[in-house]
Amino acid sequence: MFRSAIIPAFAMLAAGGAGALVAAPAEAREHGRIVRAQGPYGGGYVAGRHVSRQPGSTQVTRGAATYGGRGYGQTRSTQWGDGAVTNSVDRRYANGTGMSRDSSLVRNGDGSVSVQRDRTGPAGNSQSGWSTIYRTDDGYTRTRSGATSSGRSYSATRDVSVNGDSVTVDRNAATGSGRAVSSTRTYSRRD
Repeated sequence: MFRSAIIPAFAMLAAGGAGALVAAPAEAREHGRIVRAQGPYGGGYVAGRHVSRQPGSTQVTRGAATYGGRGYGQTRSTQWGDGAVTNSVDRRYANGTGMSRDSSLVRNGDGSVSVQRDRTGPAGNSQSGWSTIYRTDDGYTRTRSGATSSGRSYSATRDVSVNGDSVTVDRNAATGSGRAVSSTRTYSRRD
C-alpha cells in the first residue's frame, strides 16, 4: 500500500525536476533528484528531494521508501513578507501515522515581535506555545504561554529593567492548575 502511494510521489518529484529545465520566471528556481539503491540480497531503497523557490516562499519535498515497505514523505514550506515569516512541516510515515510542526514570527506595528509554535505528534498529541517581546523605556518585557492537548497550560512574564549600574528582573508564572510563582532579583552591572 505504501509503495504504491510513494512511487507516484517520486514520479512527481522527477516531473518537478524536469519542469525546472523549462523556461520559468527569473525569480523562480526548482531542482531535485532521486536516488535509488539496490542491495545484494534484494533489499534497497529509493529516496528523492525536490526544492521549489519562488519570490517570498520556498517548498522542500522529500521522502524515502525501502523495498520492505518502510519510509516517509515530508513537505516543508516557508513563506516570508510584510514583517512575517511562517514555516510548516508535515511528515507522513509508511505505517499511516504522521506529525506536523508550524511556526510563525511576526513583527507587530508597535515594534514588538511575536512567535507562535504548534506541534502535533504521531499519536495525535499536540502542544502550542506563544511568545511576545516588547521593548520598554528601560529594558524589555517578554510574555509567554503554552497549552497541550492533555489540558496542561502555563503563562509567564519576565520584565527586565536597566537602572544605572543595576538590572532588575521580575518574573511571574502561573499554571492552568492554579499554581503561581513570582520573584524579583537585582543584579549589578559590570563594566
